[in-house]
Amino acid sequence: MATDYDAPRRRVEDELETDSLEGLKAVENANSDMDDDGEIVESFEIPNVDLSGEELNVDVVPRRADEFTCASCFLVQRNNRKSHVEPDGSIICLDCA
Repeated sequence: MATDYDAPRRRVEDELETDSLEGLKAVENANSDMDDDGEIVESFEIPNVDLSGEELNVDVVPRRADEFTCASCFLVQRNNRKSHVEPDGSIICLDCA
């Protein structure tokens, strides 16, 4: 059998992991405890409490005279965070500018 010595070499562990179904399952199981950043995430058990009857009470405060709503991110900002006013009259904040 001919061998191409210029081809990049693969390690035996790589071949076992990607060439077999068991190897692919092992790789998937090894990575299941990690989040997108590669950090290990512990499982979190939700308590067996019925929260269906609970209500979330939030006090809504109307926009004040010294505040504006950004036309790009739709967040209410203070006037000192104003970047510019668009030709159509919409206001853009410093973060979105």
